[in-house]
Amino acid sequence: MPGFENNILGLVPKEEWLDIGFDVSRPNDPIDGLIGDIRTDNLVAYWESIAAEYMVPLMAQFHGFDTEAQQTFRVPVDTHNIEKGLIKVKINQSERMRALLRSGVKNDDLYDYVLNDGIRLADQVVTRSKVAKNEMLATGQITIKENNLDLVVDYGVPAAQKNLTIDFGAGASAPVDEQLEELVSTAIGNGAPINGFITSRAILNKLRKNTAIQKAINGNNMVGVLVSNADLQAYLSTEYGINQVIINDLTYGIDGGLSNNRPVVTKKRYFPENGITFFSANPNGKLGDGLWGDPPETDVAQFLDGATSSESPYVYVSQWSEKDPAVLWTKASALFMPVLYNPNSLYIAEAIATAGA
Repeated sequence: MPGFENNILGLVPKEEWLDIGFDVSRPNDPIDGLIGDIRTDNLVAYWESIAAEYMVPLMAQFHGFDTEAQQTFRVPVDTHNIEKGLIKVKINQSERMRALLRSGVKNDDLYDYVLNDGIRLADQVVTRSKVAKNEMLATGQITIKENNLDLVVDYGVPAAQKNLTIDFGAGASAPVDEQLEELVSTAIGNGAPINGFITSRAILNKLRKNTAIQKAINGNNMVGVLVSNADLQAYLSTEYGINQVIINDLTYGIDGGLSNNRPVVTKKRYFPENGITFFSANPNGKLGDGLWGDPPETDVAQFLDGATSSESPYVYVSQWSEKDPAVLWTKASALFMPVLYNPNSLYIAEAIATAGA
């Protein structure tokens, strides 16, 4: 078992942190397949490169041999906020160790507890990145209103493709299948054919229970009979070209303060329960990437009194000590911002139910 660095209780050697923060994917996360993760030294340059690569291709023109070539233009990209995506969290390691020692944990076991604290902190940073990915898909933008930050990163999704509705109510202006057909036709006209959508299990079941969908799949005599998932997905694929149905009912926790001196964790959904985001993924099945850069800690690592990982992981774990008061801190941090390949690739809707007459 390795010992603490310089015999300082709680200070883990730098080498031990090198295995943390290199894997930010989660096997059970349905969004990771749509929005990947890429490590880069320059978020702005990479964003601009992606924007230029994945926009609808522009057409060059024929020219006479003795004429000047037509000048094209660069795709405008809003980059002024993307490098503000600093995610970080820390824990008072000294306070934590005192509590462990009072509860009977032996000195030899403290090492694993400290290491696990760093792992948990890194996982909290990763969780915030998943929240950002889902917000981009659910709203077409990211709002950061926390820790004195108040900014919006807008991905340029056209206003006509946001705040849409799929009406399941008796007073809907058209049956659900016709609403889907209209949306699909609009997307084709915009040059970004829909090939999938993200929603909740509750909304998927509304589709399975919808009389118009039941009639379209099984005929008039089967209205009222729940459509199977397999039949629904086959119908969506055949009729609308929707080959990917992603269900995201995962939740995460946020700090809800203290109650009776115990922490309160408030649960929230990554993707809204009534949300339906239709998308046009590229041939690889992706909509974008999460870009991970270097947090400020890497620039001042030589000044930190302690250990910091230096092998360019996605999430950096560092430690430092203060003398007054005497505290050892453990911190996880990352620079992160998701990027959308094509702003025209999202059609963001909400499930509603208009009452009948």
